[in-house]
Amino acid sequence: MTAIKTGFKKILEKTATASLGKRAHFKFKKLLHFLKNQQFKKNNPSLAIPPDEYLFETFQLDYQKYFADGNLAAKEILDWTREYIPEEMPTILDWGCGTGRITQHLHQYNPYALLYGADINQKMIDWDHQNIKDVHFSLISSDPPTDYPANYFDLVYGISVFTHLTSKLQDAWMVELQRIIKPSSILLITTHGSFFHSQLLQKEKKQLAENGFFEKAFHKNHLVQSGDRNDTMYVTETYFKKIIEPDFDIKSFYDGSIYPEKFGGQDLWILQKK
Repeated sequence: MTAIKTGFKKILEKTATASLGKRAHFKFKKLLHFLKNQQFKKNNPSLAIPPDEYLFETFQLDYQKYFADGNLAAKEILDWTREYIPEEMPTILDWGCGTGRITQHLHQYNPYALLYGADINQKMIDWDHQNIKDVHFSLISSDPPTDYPANYFDLVYGISVFTHLTSKLQDAWMVELQRIIKPSSILLITTHGSFFHSQLLQKEKKQLAENGFFEKAFHKNHLVQSGDRNDTMYVTETYFKKIIEPDFDIKSFYDGSIYPEKFGGQDLWILQKK
């Protein structure tokens, strides 16, 4: 029954994509949340709310959830990594920051942190510069390296970034992230693990089991944020450990199937540079 439901969902997705397209999906979500969003905007006139297109691309088109979830994620990221990073003036990078959903809240929980945000989307970085204070935002390429110095950051986190990178880019970015993180410092990332494997057809699950990963609907640029938000990279825990182990020790791992409340079912990895 699960396979039939999954297959039927696939057909609906393809039909919707062909007949309505991404723009129609965006308009549907905008209409769905319109009244709620307008009320939130009226009740919070001082808040800088990103354009709807940016929220649709990077999170959910729900203003209240954008701020509430971002605040909670900022608190939890610092709580989970507090024992590994310095309390005074830690250097922290939000890798794949989008519209700064998480970054903008970090100073509430560590006012002395040196904050950085990086993304491949020029328009979102421009919006961040204009609307979020006391964070150093930078435009980066979809391919490493970055311009950050070696051994610079105490904490780098990437939420829903590895979930959209090909296996080749995952390998390349792991090398670059290892380069810019200080020895014994922390990399916190999420991946699409077992919680999401039920989304795949049986033949796709077979490829996942054989290869340890399955790349779905990737475009030539190999990155969702510069292509389609629905492009997804699925990995197994065993496969991803092989990418991690040369340069990082696993301090904590939360399987998204067991801890779906962490990051919406994504697997959460807290890694320490060797």
